[in-house]
Amino acid sequence: MERNAYPPPPGPMEDYVPYAVRSLPPIVPVSLPQHLRLPNLPSPQRESPFPEFVLTTHLTPCARMRAHPTATKPSIRPAYPGEESTGQGKRGRAREVSDLTHKLWQQWEEVHHTPSWVGEEGPQLWAVVNRFVRRGAEGGAGGLTLFFVHSNGYPKETWEPLIGMILCRSVKVDEILVWESFNHGNAALINAPHLGDTYDWADNARDIMTFLTHYRPLTHQPAPVHLPSHAKEPTAKRVIGIGHSHGGEILCRTAVHCPESFTSVMLVEPIIIPEFRYDRRLKLASLKAWDMLRKSTLIRRSVWPSMEEARLFFLRSPFFQHWHPDVLEAYMTHAFFPLPDSQGVKLKQSPFDESICYFDPRGPSESWYLLPQLDERVELRFVLGEAGHFTGGEEVRRHTVWRRRGNCSNVRIGAGHFIPQEAPELLAEEVLKMIGRHHPRVELVQARL
Repeated sequence: MERNAYPPPPGPMEDYVPYAVRSLPPIVPVSLPQHLRLPNLPSPQRESPFPEFVLTTHLTPCARMRAHPTATKPSIRPAYPGEESTGQGKRGRAREVSDLTHKLWQQWEEVHHTPSWVGEEGPQLWAVVNRFVRRGAEGGAGGLTLFFVHSNGYPKETWEPLIGMILCRSVKVDEILVWESFNHGNAALINAPHLGDTYDWADNARDIMTFLTHYRPLTHQPAPVHLPSHAKEPTAKRVIGIGHSHGGEILCRTAVHCPESFTSVMLVEPIIIPEFRYDRRLKLASLKAWDMLRKSTLIRRSVWPSMEEARLFFLRSPFFQHWHPDVLEAYMTHAFFPLPDSQGVKLKQSPFDESICYFDPRGPSESWYLLPQLDERVELRFVLGEAGHFTGGEEVRRHTVWRRRGNCSNVRIGAGHFIPQEAPELLAEEVLKMIGRHHPRVELVQARL
């Protein structure tokens, strides 16, 4: 066992209780209405930051029928951008945010007691995928695909500094797929007219399952912007999945239901927490911190008079000063969108959309209870930071990393929760070790100085 790893616990947690995990609907190709007008990309295609790879951006349809109609029916969602986004009068907005938080919890209680995935399908939502393909790659058995799932609040492009650190050492990674959830980044701009009040983590997992099973390009040849559907592959390709925080939970849920899609899965500080430790009604210090996170996200500033002022704002932020400069630059480049008829800019993802992710206790809980069901043929690796504030605390994560005992390992590295943002070089080393350990035919080279 590695030096900085949790050993297997002697038995189950003392306050362990069963949890009723919902069954997901079947994963099938999305039947698009004939009259549906396909959306355009909000931003043009761009050159790859990695010369040996071709970058293309694609749209893939999200799974139809969301967990609840409120996912696409707004009733309490504030306008975005609105007066609350100017950064003025935060104290004056405290009551407004408190009232909105109360309404969100009331709505969640109603949703929680309603069956999931029943009723009308609602409007079509879209996810965005960045696809990097090695020039000259043939897509044979020797090649390897990396699949990245971002955390809540960050656009997909913030993975690129880490990807660059991996690519300079691995010569047989043929393809990289970088997922962007329907209410993040460019996907949030596309889906803005149809975003509702609630966010169910399982819907995001279903979107990824639908993509990997029926929309992921089958060859390394160029693919259209709107990815066409196809039948399930008879032989799965070699894929390593890497997910951070909320993205780690989503990736875990995907691997449980679609193990044939992965050979290895790396969960980086995943938000996988049992219900009895996450429930908002428990008066624990960590849960008070989650409530503070929800409210502080709702009140967050999201509009600036210019990109220059936005840049200065983030450079002066103590939180962002801990980030690797290349990751912060990627965030500054891809997280903003110009306001119409103005020199101002706004965050592509609204504070409301970022916040409602934290109002779904079922997602982390369902994955915690499903972990033992993950096929042991899929290698499972947990990469954790030094503190457990976001992952349930020390006692919880000691058990979480061993929920599935076989073909599983964990390591703690010298960083906080935001490992990909603060220490991408450390995470790159972990990914390279996984490639070398479980894909020995993938040749590794020394880092280029």
